[in-house]
Amino acid sequence: MDSHERKETVIHHAMALTGGFFGMYALTIRSATFGSSETSNLIYLLAAGLSGSLSSFLIRLGALACYIAGIVFATLVPKLLKKTDFHYISIGIDILACLLLAQLPEKMDPVLALYPMFFATAVQWLAFTGAAGYNSATIFSTNNLRQCFASLSEYLYEHKPEQKHKCIFYAGTLLCFHLGVLYCWACLRFFGVQSIYACLPLLAIPLVVMALHEERHPVIFKLGGI
Repeated sequence: MDSHERKETVIHHAMALTGGFFGMYALTIRSATFGSSETSNLIYLLAAGLSGSLSSFLIRLGALACYIAGIVFATLVPKLLKKTDFHYISIGIDILACLLLAQLPEKMDPVLALYPMFFATAVQWLAFTGAAGYNSATIFSTNNLRQCFASLSEYLYEHKPEQKHKCIFYAGTLLCFHLGVLYCWACLRFFGVQSIYACLPLLAIPLVVMALHEERHPVIFKLGGI
């Protein structure tokens, strides 16, 4: 693994920390609503439509719209702003989401309260799609778990170094994701809704790493493109 791949891996694992934090925060504060994925929301959306609950249907439809908007944004903006590193934009959106989430009361509708997270995590998913040649999400764990243990099984059977490296990469992503979960759990015990502010230092980690490796433009210039 060369220096570029190592930098990519460190940034990816740092973003997995925030993915774990977001996941734990949403599930704990917002009535077990997972704001980083649309699987359960789509199921509940259909269930609300079938049961005739118009308000629940519309709120979940709004959550779907936020997620789709994040995907469209993360797909088109890099094409329009070719000279701007989209990683900075994604982290900036995560920071704004944290600031918004901290202002929303705990007793409001849990899905409605996670609209900023639905948008931000969708953007993060596309902005940080993997590293070192591996396809990996930083906002949920299922595929990372599959890749980790599939590559471990192949390594134990064939003893190929590339499978060992693959296993280590995905294991690192899983470890960082769940370290973010543990960190959030500790913060939630003391700060409740306001604990989302504790995610900001995690978001500073990839910013620092990218700034240290920036060769042509200072980080302030990049952030100016947000």
